[in-house]
Amino acid sequence: MAYDDHTTTAPSTGSPAGSSTELSRLAHGVLFPALGRRTVPKWARRAVTSGLGGFVLFGKDIASAEQVRELTRDLHGLREHVLLSIDEEGGDVNRLEAFGGTSVPGNHALGRLDRPELTREAAYQIGLSLVEAGVDWDLAPAVDTAVNPLSPNGIRCFGPDRALVAKHAAAWVEGLQAAGVSACAKHFPGHGLSSTDAHLGTPVVELSREELVDHYLDPFRAAIAAGVDSIMVSHVRLTQLDEVPATISPAVLTGLLRGELGYDGVVITDALEMRGISDVASLPEAAVRAIAAGADALCLGAWAFGDDVDAAAAALVAAVEDGTLPEARLREANERIARLGTRPKATGVERDDTVGVRLAEDVTEVHGDPVLHGERTLVVRLDPTHSPAQGGASWGVEEPLRAAGVEVEALAVAGDTYNAAGMIRAEIGLFRDEFGPEANVVLLTRSSHRFPWQRPVIEDLLRRCPDAVVVDMGVPGEDFSGFRGWVRTFGASRVCARAAVRTLLAQA
Repeated sequence: MAYDDHTTTAPSTGSPAGSSTELSRLAHGVLFPALGRRTVPKWARRAVTSGLGGFVLFGKDIASAEQVRELTRDLHGLREHVLLSIDEEGGDVNRLEAFGGTSVPGNHALGRLDRPELTREAAYQIGLSLVEAGVDWDLAPAVDTAVNPLSPNGIRCFGPDRALVAKHAAAWVEGLQAAGVSACAKHFPGHGLSSTDAHLGTPVVELSREELVDHYLDPFRAAIAAGVDSIMVSHVRLTQLDEVPATISPAVLTGLLRGELGYDGVVITDALEMRGISDVASLPEAAVRAIAAGADALCLGAWAFGDDVDAAAAALVAAVEDGTLPEARLREANERIARLGTRPKATGVERDDTVGVRLAEDVTEVHGDPVLHGERTLVVRLDPTHSPAQGGASWGVEEPLRAAGVEVEALAVAGDTYNAAGMIRAEIGLFRDEFGPEANVVLLTRSSHRFPWQRPVIEDLLRRCPDAVVVDMGVPGEDFSGFRGWVRTFGASRVCARAAVRTLLAQA
């Protein structure tokens, strides 16, 4: 791992090594909680004064482009080297797309295109948007390999082939960091074999050390070779290496990542509030065990604020004082963190938002005859079961269709919707009775193969309404060839929705 020569040293209070003030600073320096407000809260000011490493900005912290720039400016003004990070992967996992950021298709779409130079350009544009927003560190890209078609991370992955993922991982890292933003390859050692969402449980991967080293870790090797500034360790449990999640496993962090792959950059944990680790250890305990295992930075989670910061910092100080955690390990972590956010920012470079538009149009697949006829359309949306792992994109074609002048009626159902199939049948019957049998019906799905409740709904719709048009904005897994036409966008970002609508309306 090579960093630029313009690195800085960790902020220091001048206190002697081993003093309580110095230990508190070192303990705070590895913590990255959420902010919790759209302005700087009082607790955050106190924590930064105590040496807090920085913050992870989440969607609930952002209201507009102007607000986020003011927020990051205020946070940076609290102290030199307050690191601000965010999950801006592009595609379905983004925070800024609707608030001044750029829109690009996600990793799955980029993998489908399989042109690393385009992946590099997409990441560069994301980097430029983060520089504008005042963000130093992007917790992206996801370089898991989606071997399991039921993986909740599938849309965030470049694909199921490890070699393909490796080359796009390198391109994404290079593009983002060329803009001056530190990248983070995640989720080490990889979620791809498991269908478990680490927000909800502990994923299990049954691979030997030899299998891991020989091929499974190749995307992370590629990211390291590309100079990635950080790597996020997940809560996956590698049963043949350790009994605990990778987050707190010395065998995984020190033995595999540091030793076998030779990585000397920053290692940050996935959020410590997630069930994948909280079912095993409380946040303060996990904080100590993660640092002891070899992690440098602790992502506390979207709902971790002042009290959790105080508890984690106190646990780290106590662990040093009772000999559980060497002070040198805590100091090493702070020194690594000081390297982040020091890349030269790409200034004076105009962002090109047409990049994402072109990529979305290039990747979109069209089958049959999906062009809408007339001015009235009913959109039936099958909402996926909510999972933080698959992103919170404001997905759909309803609003873009309305903006284009189409009169749209909409019905959205989910897995827990009472009588969903009956609702759809009734709504379509009512709609076509009102506007005629030729009125457009659009079925909108997102990785429907992952949700068993959707299969009978789709089959019933095919029997009753084969002239419907399907728009699939997720990972492909269903055969829609019985319908009049269907469109695949391979993602649900704004530019993907735009590409779908252009197809539906036969716009050149």
